[in-house]
Amino acid sequence: MPTNVVSSPSRRASSRVVAEVPPYPFAELERKAAQWRRGEQRAVNLSIGDPDLPPPASVLEAARAAVGAPGAHRYPSSRGDAELRAAIARWMRLRFGVTVDADKEVAVLLGSKEGIGALPHALVDPGEIVLVPDPGYPPYTRGTHLAYAKVHTFPLSEEHQWLPSWDAIPSGGRLMFLNYPNNPTGGTATLEDVRPAVDLARDRELWLAYDNAYSEVTYGDHRAPSILQAPGAIEHAVEFHSFSKTFGMAGWRIGFAVGNAEVLASLVKLKSQVDSGASRPIQIAAAAALGLYTGAQRPPPVEATVQEYGRRLRRLAQGLHDLGYEVRAPEGSLYLWQRAPSGDGAAFADRLLSEHGILVTPGSAFGSAGAAYVRWAVTAPYESIEQVLSRLAEAPVR
Repeated sequence: MPTNVVSSPSRRASSRVVAEVPPYPFAELERKAAQWRRGEQRAVNLSIGDPDLPPPASVLEAARAAVGAPGAHRYPSSRGDAELRAAIARWMRLRFGVTVDADKEVAVLLGSKEGIGALPHALVDPGEIVLVPDPGYPPYTRGTHLAYAKVHTFPLSEEHQWLPSWDAIPSGGRLMFLNYPNNPTGGTATLEDVRPAVDLARDRELWLAYDNAYSEVTYGDHRAPSILQAPGAIEHAVEFHSFSKTFGMAGWRIGFAVGNAEVLASLVKLKSQVDSGASRPIQIAAAAALGLYTGAQRPPPVEATVQEYGRRLRRLAQGLHDLGYEVRAPEGSLYLWQRAPSGDGAAFADRLLSEHGILVTPGSAFGSAGAAYVRWAVTAPYESIEQVLSRLAEAPVR
């Protein structure tokens, strides 16, 4: 037997579609941050929306108890355990006044990202068109490419408050993604703002995927709606939610989708082929998290978390404004979306890192329409925000 096996040129180590998909942008950003040094200083990473605040104490306690429960370590259901699906249906009713069937119109996910990335595989044939906002969350595009489908983008602009111009939506399409509060821009939408998406889905006979991962992370008087509040939406739409942002459970990998039963049946059928569902102890903890809600308002632990993120955003926005940058704190999300002074977000991000050890995400990571911007995430302690502003005060980057 030979000791060294050399791959032949015809034996590729990836499929062509995987080879053609660009690396996920945040892995490269983390590598750059790890390499930056200036004496005792290390890079401050404000690039990734990775919540640093812990889950509520009662959720942690529920997880501890669940780990020791009989049957906790057996395979779960691909759709999700009945108890969590019932808790999701209850939460949708309390929070949005929306009634969903826990057996047919709810599916538990390994994080909303998993469901979003898998949806094109479940719904779209190779070569069909998926409509994606630009700028937008990268998995909308990446999941479409991996399904051998075609991405057609529609623009979101600052001049239009980061809302689509509905008459500019490209023709065709089998699936359309939409996301408010918006990542990366922090833009928000009322139900009236997004109701035309349901009309568009009905008129064009396409499916609508509404990413509502930041529904609870809003500031001031704004309260994010569910697309399923729009009349007739459940006939055309599915909505994605995340425990990561609301409850600080990012590493637990748990989320859910609600909406059209046919779409969720296809998504669950796909999931049953490639995963075995979310861990039962984590599902029990997730149900406990949703159980904190007794009405439409955020419960105290969630409110405290959102208030802290809002405090950080306001401090960062005010500090950057005081240094001469044009910024405005958003009404939702964990992000500050800033137009680069030079109009080149990638160059601005490179200088922030090379000159000050400040890591932000170039807006081009979210699409060509984001190229003039950078995204700041406030999922780092308040002291890190102050450190960033102190470094910039020495010599603002222009």
